[in-house]
Amino acid sequence: MQLENVSDISEQLRLTKDILSILKLIHVRKTRIPCFTMLEKSSGGENQLSKEDYLIMRAKEALSSDIYAAKSWLITAKSLFPHSAKVQFEAYRIEKLSKNVKEAAKCFSEIFQNFPDDRDIWKEIEIVTTCLRSEQCDPETEFLCQMFQHIPQDLQHRLLVMTADHSEDTMEHCKLLLLLIRKFPHTTPTHGPRLVETLLTAEKHSHPGRAVNGFRRLLACDALPLLGAAPVDLNPRLGLRLLCKAVEFYLAYIQHPQDIQIQYPWDRLFHVVELIGKKLGWELSNLFSMPWNRETYSEKLQQYAAVHAANLCEEVVVRQLLMCAIVVLLRILNEHAMLINNGETMNCLVEAFGELMSSITEPKLKKRKREDNSGIVITSDGDYSGNGLGFAVKLWDLLHSSDYLQIEIDKLNQQARLDAWLNPFATDLAMYKGLHHEVLTRLTQEGSSLSTHLRFASSCFFLKDYKGMLEYIVLVASSLPSVCGKVSHNLTVPSTRHLHYLSLARYPVLQYCCRLLLLALKENFAIPGTVGDLAIGHALVLMQIDWPQEASTLSIITERIINRGSFVYPLFQPYIICVDILEELTYLWTEHGGGVSLDIATGSGVLQSRRITTRGADKGVREEVKQAMRRQAARDGVDPLDELLQKFIVNEKSAILHSLIIQ
Repeated sequence: MQLENVSDISEQLRLTKDILSILKLIHVRKTRIPCFTMLEKSSGGENQLSKEDYLIMRAKEALSSDIYAAKSWLITAKSLFPHSAKVQFEAYRIEKLSKNVKEAAKCFSEIFQNFPDDRDIWKEIEIVTTCLRSEQCDPETEFLCQMFQHIPQDLQHRLLVMTADHSEDTMEHCKLLLLLIRKFPHTTPTHGPRLVETLLTAEKHSHPGRAVNGFRRLLACDALPLLGAAPVDLNPRLGLRLLCKAVEFYLAYIQHPQDIQIQYPWDRLFHVVELIGKKLGWELSNLFSMPWNRETYSEKLQQYAAVHAANLCEEVVVRQLLMCAIVVLLRILNEHAMLINNGETMNCLVEAFGELMSSITEPKLKKRKREDNSGIVITSDGDYSGNGLGFAVKLWDLLHSSDYLQIEIDKLNQQARLDAWLNPFATDLAMYKGLHHEVLTRLTQEGSSLSTHLRFASSCFFLKDYKGMLEYIVLVASSLPSVCGKVSHNLTVPSTRHLHYLSLARYPVLQYCCRLLLLALKENFAIPGTVGDLAIGHALVLMQIDWPQEASTLSIITERIINRGSFVYPLFQPYIICVDILEELTYLWTEHGGGVSLDIATGSGVLQSRRITTRGADKGVREEVKQAMRRQAARDGVDPLDELLQKFIVNEKSAILHSLIIQ
């Protein structure tokens, strides 16, 4: 500290010495100072420098070699020409180059007070205010921000107000008002309403119909948080309008992010709902100060609706329930979509398969399986069960729990353009509620895609339209994804109803299609005399993809074959290669297995036109059967099973359809 004082004293002494020398020079030349007559040559001739320009020139010359001499020249110039804006601005420039924050602030303040209309100072003011708004931290920006802090506060306020009023660009004007409110929060009641009105008017004229624009961004991200935190009363109608504007902006941005990044848009939106909700006296506003948890938020909204069940026709209850519930619903849907499709592979919601639990000692559902109060289990093949759909459905039902709410949700849908969010959810909602006819209607409005065809096939199956189901399964099999994936172990779970998020990968999709076909075929098994060898053979082909999950079905089939005493399936050799199935059929062919007659020829080869049976068969035929089975078994693990089943579905469509139709 002492060293600094010594340095300051030395600087002052040197400056004083330099100033005295200059003043002495001026005193000696009372009438005319010869050194002021220095000429500056130009292309047009010779022009005499003014005295103040001469002093400024000498200061500039000295600046590169001796900062103290430069300051001495400028102090002298300020003494001789106290009303010269040029002299004072050069003094400011030198302090700025010297990185002297306090002196630069002092010079800047003097210029602004003495020469508020000077062009150079306004250029500098623009630079300073730009730095104050900048998120960058380069040395010049940091210096100017520090310098601004050393300007007296009343002058800071006056400077920002004048700068905002001086700005002819509306966007710049709004940004300066925002800066003013941030620096001086007590001015919010004065400048806040003015800022909001300007933003609304500017957006209306500059960006009609566009939710994401610069003015709306300032309103939603900057103005409303400041206005909401300040002691400013909001007209209820205006408050609701501003909240709707913010909701529409954030939702549009989340769906289609722009070049300018907004960090944590959902948290920012919830903060605005909390602040504006408090201004409007909403009981639910406190909910949005809690950490995000879809289950907690959903339950709180359900509790509020239950408490106010008798008041769902009152505007104050309906307004806050509507706005709060729709924001939570859309966040759940957004989070749900990201969790379901969080990798390279997309997922598609399909109706899967449930079975009644055989006893009360059945193991509990895994974490990735979630059963709601409706007896619906939702599964996926990832870590996330997909239970966000259940919460979304409950909130949707809540939003339609009264006629008034239904009318208002329709209005909000049009106002905030929620169709892009709600239309995909509407299809999942119909599937969740088991409204398969409605699902089909909605799917017809969607474009042709793998997921659409899968959902068509799923709904057709549960409507027992097996012909329609097969048509869509063939379309799916004709355009399988290139990503392989893995077969699922969650397609059947103990439940009344079961929804599954199916990975749109080659094996899971093919597995689901085979399961649909297999279950359609198995329905015929329950009717005596309706199932033929062709249906049994098709079932054997289809169960190979997720073997041994269908081992129980093989037991039913072998019992049928034994009872019939024979099995004829001309598609045996092209499509059945599973070793376990082949071993079971070979065993049935032996005397110990029942001595079943097998006709598994394809019209060529060693088995052509010959019935394979143990009854009276010679040793050569028995050896041929063994060799044929060995050749089939050798293909297991060699022939790609997915390609084999794909060919089966596409090429044998007519044969499959024949077996699906109950005779």
